[in-house]
Amino acid sequence: MSRLTPLEIQRATFARRLRGLDADAVREFLGELAEQLEDEARNRGELRAQLARLTQEADEYRRRADAVNEALVAAQRTAEATIARAEAEAQRIIADAESLSERMVDDAARRAENIELVINQLRGRRRAARADLKRLVEVLGGAARDDEGVEQRENEAPTVSFLRRRPGDARGER
Repeated sequence: MSRLTPLEIQRATFARRLRGLDADAVREFLGELAEQLEDEARNRGELRAQLARLTQEADEYRRRADAVNEALVAAQRTAEATIARAEAEAQRIIADAESLSERMVDDAARRAENIELVINQLRGRRRAARADLKRLVEVLGGAARDDEGVEQRENEAPTVSFLRRRPGDARGER
């Protein structure tokens, strides 16, 4: 049996029989029943429309939730990639700094060795200069002693003679 519409219920007719039902009461009941079915059909239509709208909203929320989840996953991946790049960059910077510090320490050690060599060379030169200075002092002391001896001999033997006149000097002749 197919579903009856409220209009079909209102127009329904029944054969008359003896001792049958009160036709007016049946018609009134069928009218009320038709109205109720019509209300139910309208409510069902509204509920179906509401269900369709809510289903669309739920689908839209699911799509949005999926998009948000995809965005979160992408953000997580991006964050992980960024962290990995930052950690790699930090390791590279640390390795570069360690390498630079090793080179600087090696360079400082070489410079210290060079300075030590220069200091030792300067100490050798100082010793040589001191020896030269001592020899010079001895030579100058010897020269001073020799000069003192010469001076003593000069003092003992006068070197200046008295000037005597020659026979031609008195007249201005020579």
